[in-house]
Amino acid sequence: MNIKDIVNVRFENPKFKFDGKRMRVLQERKVVDWSSAIILQMKVRNLDEIHINPQHTSNTQIINLKSPNQCYNDLSYCITSKFEHLSMNKIRSPVHIVRWTPDGRRCMSGTATGEFSLWNGYGYNFETILQAHESSVRTMCWSHSGNFLVSADNTGIVKYWHPSMNNIQVFKGHDEPIRDISFSYNDSKFCTASHNWDVRSAQWHQYQSLIASAGKDNLIKFWDPRASEELYTLHSHKSTLLALKWSLEGQYLLTGGKDQIIIKKKLTSLCVHPIIPDYFVSGCGDGTMYHWQMFNEVPLETVTNGHEYTIWSMEFHPVGHALASGSMDNTVRFWIRPRPDEIHNEKKEEL
Repeated sequence: MNIKDIVNVRFENPKFKFDGKRMRVLQERKVVDWSSAIILQMKVRNLDEIHINPQHTSNTQIINLKSPNQCYNDLSYCITSKFEHLSMNKIRSPVHIVRWTPDGRRCMSGTATGEFSLWNGYGYNFETILQAHESSVRTMCWSHSGNFLVSADNTGIVKYWHPSMNNIQVFKGHDEPIRDISFSYNDSKFCTASHNWDVRSAQWHQYQSLIASAGKDNLIKFWDPRASEELYTLHSHKSTLLALKWSLEGQYLLTGGKDQIIIKKKLTSLCVHPIIPDYFVSGCGDGTMYHWQMFNEVPLETVTNGHEYTIWSMEFHPVGHALASGSMDNTVRFWIRPRPDEIHNEKKEEL
């Protein structure tokens, strides 16, 4: 039935209602699909072949781009420095925390208005939004099993969430804003960071009963969860500590703050690559992002003006091919690995 027939029937019978869907113009949406890299990895069974075969340098061979866990010998193919997409809510508010779902299908952002925004993990487009807290969402953390999400806000309220985003339980954890949450290695407990003297971060070790905390007192403290007093204190910084992360294998602790130890700018966020153990990214107060390799004083890559204001949170996709960052400029930005021809051209320029 065409439009003319619909109009004619409407005039003949005023009660007639067209029950068809409104026709919309189809729009092409660019997506970042990482499945080809996983398929390639499954095809290649010989480990020697994985590490020896060079990457293709033509953009037409993007289907043969290797997954991050096949690029240990060359980190240039893992650096997520290429800007891909900017996501922003209709009601603009600062983004305090970004977290990928365990399956990598969505990215969640917590805002100053207390909302959770869910973004598609392939096209990075908006999916849904829900009012999660009555005050600013400060932190979120998924359990290692992926069965629970715990979030906390500016008033010290802690909430349990099912992966379907149904709220399971609510309780008052602290009287002050909760800055960080971290699960134990077996998901039996979790710790929260909040104090009158402003503990900014607390992270549970990957496989030991050990918690590292840092905050406004310039100190790094190590705790046994079963004891009330700290085990050891490090005096490594001269100003407020804003970020703290264990390395992927749990052998090292990464810290950063206002004393500009890593770089000559205020460091506000850290994230470690989920597959490459010695690769991590730091975000600064002026919106600059630095990509680092452990024990290397020179950054692998510098992204100037990654955001307009302070970067509060960053996290890698579980596969490691993409990076999400949230900032004071009200946006969530997604970063991916450069295409093969772009990497090849950059190496030519360096030579």
